[in-house]
Amino acid sequence: MKPTTLDEAIAFLARRIMPLSATATVHVAQAVGYILAEDIHAPASLPRFDNSAMDGYALKQSDIDDEGIAKLSIDHVIAAGCSSGFELRSGSAARIMTGAPVPVGADRVVMQENAVIDGSAVTLRITDNSKFHIRRVGEDVREGQQILKAGTKLHPGNLSLLVGLGFRSVRVTVRPRVAILSTGNELADSPDKLVLGQIYDTNRPMLSWMLAQAGADVTDLGIIRDDPSSILSALASAAKTHDLLITSGGASEGFADHLSDVVTRHGSLEFWKLNMRPGKPIGFGEIEHCPVLVLPGNPVAAAAGFATLGRAIIQGLVCRSCATPSYIALPLSVGYSKPAERVQLLMGKFRRRQHDNAIIVEPLTLQSSSSYRALSEAEVFILLGAGKTTVSAGDLVAVVPLWQHWEDLLGDAKLLPS
Repeated sequence: MKPTTLDEAIAFLARRIMPLSATATVHVAQAVGYILAEDIHAPASLPRFDNSAMDGYALKQSDIDDEGIAKLSIDHVIAAGCSSGFELRSGSAARIMTGAPVPVGADRVVMQENAVIDGSAVTLRITDNSKFHIRRVGEDVREGQQILKAGTKLHPGNLSLLVGLGFRSVRVTVRPRVAILSTGNELADSPDKLVLGQIYDTNRPMLSWMLAQAGADVTDLGIIRDDPSSILSALASAAKTHDLLITSGGASEGFADHLSDVVTRHGSLEFWKLNMRPGKPIGFGEIEHCPVLVLPGNPVAAAAGFATLGRAIIQGLVCRSCATPSYIALPLSVGYSKPAERVQLLMGKFRRRQHDNAIIVEPLTLQSSSSYRALSEAEVFILLGAGKTTVSAGDLVAVVPLWQHWEDLLGDAKLLPS
């Protein structure tokens, strides 16, 4: 049975989309956004040597008297990058910088703020008995420890860890190759001169950016006129060298809407039309064994289709366990009513609730599927599920980030499984 609801479509895609098997080795400096293709284990410990967590003085704990005072001679100065190569003797201290190796025999560092210097001698007062201010070998990462799992989407913090352990390159899943086109005789590329009846094609630039943000390599096939043979030729040619095709426009049932017919006649149309608004005429199928996602021409509907289904496809191509998305769960700022039989996606924004400063989500006043201004103002889609006609202010609702990943927007906000 073909999917007719958004949930059914997402579940179908999770079963249908298989992760790409090809991998590549990339330099760690270029690895942000890639999906790790293998588990990574630490080839060394971090820290690699005992080092000082403070600018101060390294000493032996046994040199501290009962009142927490140590009067010592300053025998050495150890800067970061130096190799100490000596053993600290009783009755002496070594001035030490943050990150510098702790000398053999030293088991404590006292911060310089608690030091009084008198020539080549120093008096140290220990005021924080629980803190020894030494970072020990393996305290952060143990040699042999698994530090990253296959399927991890690499971010700059991961790269910092990899570089710190001496990695020069990592093996990653190749980025999905996605070809995108728009259909419509009324479309023109900005800033070409428009004639009466024409509009600029805004969907291709928008969707290309969303695809790149999701981790895809994008090929722009341009605007294809409302001619079935031209549409088929462009799709069939691109299918030979791409992992996914995305079309915008021509998805409805007008006399010039050819996409569903082209995909049905020359491939297969797995589903078309979902019980959701905006975005009802969304379709999915394949041509020449290449998946194709058919998105509506209205810009808000196209954005909604990609935010809910397009990202799921990209995630499925790079990571099997990522194919089913999660939504942020946030309180709704106002009550809302809708038809029971369909999913409603509302454009919304984040704001802070006055009485407790909690993050909530607020629907925009303007909800037209053709409104560029609303799309410009929106940060998220608020997803109101089928089967419920009324949602009250304060109720938790599912929220789909529009332009960014939820981690980038809200960090550890509560998640609602899809």
